[in-house]
Amino acid sequence: MPTLNQITASNLTELARAARMVPITPEDREEFGRALILQGYAPERAAHMAAVGILDNDGALQMLARHRIRYSPRKQA
Repeated sequence: MPTLNQITASNLTELARAARMVPITPEDREEFGRALILQGYAPERAAHMAAVGILDNDGALQMLARHRIRYSPRKQA
């Protein structure tokens, strides 16, 4: 994994190609809607985009879900 000073367009392209989609939860979409409002979208528009206007493969939504997965406490069996 390259360090921050070593990141190049080629490195980023390679990392993006290796990434796999992660499942999106309703909570991810709710949080995404909040983020849209914080970015200045009207609440009605943000709600529509979060609910049905953004596909599961959207980069920002995937990044949010990856963050949730990475930083959520692991469930014990």
